[in-house]
Amino acid sequence: MLKSMLIAKCLSRCGMIPDISTGEAAVKDVFETYFPHHKFDEWNTHLSDDVVQHFLNQARGAGTIRVNFFIEDLWDL
Repeated sequence: MLKSMLIAKCLSRCGMIPDISTGEAAVKDVFETYFPHHKFDEWNTHLSDDVVQHFLNQARGAGTIRVNFFIEDLWDL
């Protein structure tokens, strides 16, 4: 799963966005705002199933997800 899809799924599970495609677009917008000197497509790599499951479990029931910090958390994965 791509990093942007993972963040979008977490946002969707928490009811913060109406659908996954809206979430992926929001992740890209946040990335471009907070990290203007980096390339979204280079950051947006595939994650292992274990990493995906870990973050999905962590996000369950979260009241707030700060997308810019989530992007940073996934940076080196």
